[in-house]
Amino acid sequence: MHTAGGGGGGGGSRMMPPKQLLTIIIVIFSTLSFIKLLLLTSSSSGASSPRSPAWDAGGGRGNGTARSALAAKELALLRSLVVARSPCRLLVFGLSPQLLALARLNSGAGSGAAAAATAFVTDSAEDADAARRVLDSGRKAGGGPSGSVAVHRARYRDAAAEAWPLLRRARGSPACRRPTGTVHKSGCPLALTSLPREVLDARWDVVVVDGPSGAAPGEPGRMGTIYTAAALARASTAAVGDSKVDVAVHDVDRTIERWYAWEYLCEDNLVAAKGRLWHFRVGAGGPPDAFCNTGPVQIL
Repeated sequence: MHTAGGGGGGGGSRMMPPKQLLTIIIVIFSTLSFIKLLLLTSSSSGASSPRSPAWDAGGGRGNGTARSALAAKELALLRSLVVARSPCRLLVFGLSPQLLALARLNSGAGSGAAAAATAFVTDSAEDADAARRVLDSGRKAGGGPSGSVAVHRARYRDAAAEAWPLLRRARGSPACRRPTGTVHKSGCPLALTSLPREVLDARWDVVVVDGPSGAAPGEPGRMGTIYTAAALARASTAAVGDSKVDVAVHDVDRTIERWYAWEYLCEDNLVAAKGRLWHFRVGAGGPPDAFCNTGPVQIL
């Protein structure tokens, strides 16, 4: 006699062999990694509008590239940050009428080292010349910034598509750990050591990263500017024990800016965010040989 549902029936589900399950897991993670690489190289593909700075003496129109224009709430956060520290030493990677207007906010003379000083770094000769014309006309009209303002040219080596290989190499290089001296002596390939000594050896109170463009895989990326901003912030806090340096990074909706901001400016230093702008406050604490208290950001 046979009982219903006898033990020899093959209707029950069978467990997947461990080797087959492992293969499926590897395929899933490989697919996720490929998607992340696509995001790296194409996250800004919609921002291909040509540069048309539209500079004017007031510095209030023109947006540089459409992709990197500061939204109203982002600009308000940046302006309030500069006003709160003014007069201060302000370094800006990037140049547009919106950014140039920060020099006017950082005006006035304090006592000793508190005198206002603003420096802009750009890889565009056109933007540099336009900014100098605006500054010169403002000085002649008596309405320019009262502190010192300088515009420096930079030549960025690395394209945005190199962001991940560069980060892997930097993680394995002792020279890319938290700097202990002046940045111009750094052996890290991410450090922008070709910048003038008056940029790399100076102590800064506020650093803004909104350049270079980084809007396409073949264009210069912001890997070096974010690393250098973090290194300068650490060097500045080491020079003055209890000081803090404010660092603002724009376009954090893009993969590179997010990766490098977390890696070198650190999640626990993030104090404010508006739209695509993150505001970090970097102090003197933390491990002596690393930028962040936590380990490296995990990237599949």
